[in-house]
Amino acid sequence: MQQSQFETMARRVRPSIVNVGRVILLSEDEAEDIAQDTLLRMWTIRDRLGEYDSVDALAKAIARNLSISRLRKIHLNVVPMMDNIDAKVMRNPQSDIENAENDIWLTKHIENLPPSQMIIMRMKQNERLDNHEIGAILGINETAVRQALSKARRRLISELNKRG
Repeated sequence: MQQSQFETMARRVRPSIVNVGRVILLSEDEAEDIAQDTLLRMWTIRDRLGEYDSVDALAKAIARNLSISRLRKIHLNVVPMMDNIDAKVMRNPQSDIENAENDIWLTKHIENLPPSQMIIMRMKQNERLDNHEIGAILGINETAVRQALSKARRRLISELNKRG
């Protein structure tokens, strides 16, 4: 593949690989880094890209794998923000404190799930994607998505029961 052909292909696949990074990492900056890393890896194998049935699918797979690897390395200190709650609506400070503690607890335990379950749970809860969309992004079937969600939910319920 010549440089001009690669550049055309890169412009075409870049939005989809940025989206893969964005969905998995929940960060625009990280998603941009993933896109650059993906295109760099594809550039190194540009002479063999013709061997693949779908260069787009290859790019998404590389982006997905890089995103998952990066997610494993990143230690996220996510604290839920209550910016959607109007101060006038908050009538019970004790209840608000308990809700904030519950949000922090849930976020912490979602982060402690196995990476594949955590990613799928985030995509379902944060991105509001359906099982078909999650499967398409991750390259797995809908049954695998449902099973991972079920395992993640059972694990969270078990942890919640331990908490009392």
